[in-house]
Amino acid sequence: MVQSNDSDRQPTPYLYRLAGPPTFYHDAVHQEFTLVPEEQNLLNMALVQLYVRRPDLVRYHDRQFQDEQVETVRSPEQQSIAADVEQVLAESQNDATSTPVADDIGDIGLQIQRPNFWKVKGTFTLRFTQNYFSENWYKGGDNSLTLLSSLLLEAKYDDQRRVTWENRLDMRLGFVSTPADTCHNYITNNDKLNLYSKLGVKAAKSWYYTASLEANTQFLPGYRVNDTKTWSKFCAPLDFYASVGMDFKPKLDNGNELSVALLPLSYKFRYIRADEPNIHKSYKMVDESFHQDFGAKVELNAKLKIVKDLVWKCRCYYFTSYKYTEAELENSVQYNLSRYIAAELFTLWRFDDNRSPDFYDDNLGFFQFKEYFTLGLTYNF
Repeated sequence: MVQSNDSDRQPTPYLYRLAGPPTFYHDAVHQEFTLVPEEQNLLNMALVQLYVRRPDLVRYHDRQFQDEQVETVRSPEQQSIAADVEQVLAESQNDATSTPVADDIGDIGLQIQRPNFWKVKGTFTLRFTQNYFSENWYKGGDNSLTLLSSLLLEAKYDDQRRVTWENRLDMRLGFVSTPADTCHNYITNNDKLNLYSKLGVKAAKSWYYTASLEANTQFLPGYRVNDTKTWSKFCAPLDFYASVGMDFKPKLDNGNELSVALLPLSYKFRYIRADEPNIHKSYKMVDESFHQDFGAKVELNAKLKIVKDLVWKCRCYYFTSYKYTEAELENSVQYNLSRYIAAELFTLWRFDDNRSPDFYDDNLGFFQFKEYFTLGLTYNF
């Protein structure tokens, strides 16, 4: 039988509350909702559970023992810290204008920091491809230059209890230049300006009441090869969405994310500048610059870390006014070769049957598809 050495035991001044008669301690209830040492916090939890579940057992309260003194045995380190804390408390009580106790606690090696519920991050990418063929190249070919840049800014608020607020600014701009295009020196092959905000209030486990706002447009005029017509422009169109519904957002491990928002009440507003007749015609808005619709919307956002340095992202939205349908499915698979170099495979499916017959394809109908593969600089901050 092994005998323990009593000198190795560290006495605590808090456990006497469990050994004595059941007593209501005001400071235990107060400290349960503040930052206190872990050992004392567990004791407070036990006392609060007693007060809630068996109040009939509690026959005393701490005010009856205000004049009593509790003798405790402290180690030299505990005595030193206790003396400093008592001195700070005495000075703060005697001088109402003194520095708050939380500031003086730093002098005895303790720091109290307020939690930061905001997470802010950004990603910048710059990728390009260049091809050159001499005029007598035996297999033929055409010179080309492709440049793609993007900037993604995110700010997320999560108090870990009830409220979440997600904000995202997604900007992409890409150019391609080919000698075969006799009308333009370059044309945009990727142009996007998206601002998104979603507020959620917890309703049940993994479910949130949510409201979202979204605005979409582009930076520069959009053209087709060997065509002088303008098919898109800044604020032509400008689409704005406002939606209310429920959001399913479970907690996942390893940085994975999933959000499925069901938004039965959605409002869509579209604006096209008055000086773009071709764009008005392509969106069936010949005699109007403003158009609004009410309908329903579904949003899906997912992020999955497949293996180390390989990440799959998916974004999908579906909007219907019950007269037409507009939907997009965006997939991105990114592999980080190093801290600053990454490769990305990007695909985008789009469906919109609220367009002019010029956008109808005999094989795809109103479905549209875009894909690119890039390799280049990626910087996270």
